[in-house]
Amino acid sequence: MSEMKDFVNEINSEFVNMVGGSYASIKTGEIFTQKELDKLVKSKVEAFNIERFKESVACGVPLDQVLMKKRPPKKETKTTYEGGDFNIVYRFKLEELLNMKLEVNEKLVYYILRDFTVFPSNSIMINDKVPTFEELEPILGLKERTIRKAVKALELKGLFKLKQSGHKKVIYVNPEYYATGKNLDIDTVKMFDLM
Repeated sequence: MSEMKDFVNEINSEFVNMVGGSYASIKTGEIFTQKELDKLVKSKVEAFNIERFKESVACGVPLDQVLMKKRPPKKETKTTYEGGDFNIVYRFKLEELLNMKLEVNEKLVYYILRDFTVFPSNSIMINDKVPTFEELEPILGLKERTIRKAVKALELKGLFKLKQSGHKKVIYVNPEYYATGKNLDIDTVKMFDLM
């Protein structure tokens, strides 16, 4: 055991710690990251162990039958979920949004409706159509008048834009705070003066 410790200390003495966390080889001048150095030390230790094993084999056991410690199978920790579309919330804008001090009804309307935002228009759609304020009542649990007031306040704060389309008003969500993707309709981006 002390022989192994001495060997590792000898390897480590061949490197100098540099500013910024990198290591330089005294012999060659090569620069290594911590990860690269760990990998190098590990490979040298494995080679050292094989040499020691070769020296200790005296009973005729073939060297290709060196016992290896078998690792348990790796657990899958990540997977790709192909469940559909997704929306983006920009973290650097979250604090700005919190500092707006939205009224309770404004928060309710904003946080529920933004989840109905669709790509690429970044507008509110429910079942592939523009909802009326009356159709939003059961979704939000608020009366039409309260919804209109909250949407108007959110428009004044730059979170929503209302645009007439036929007999309905389309609600667009500011993509600077909440976006359905990176390649949005250019008209939506221009509507919020983002270009």
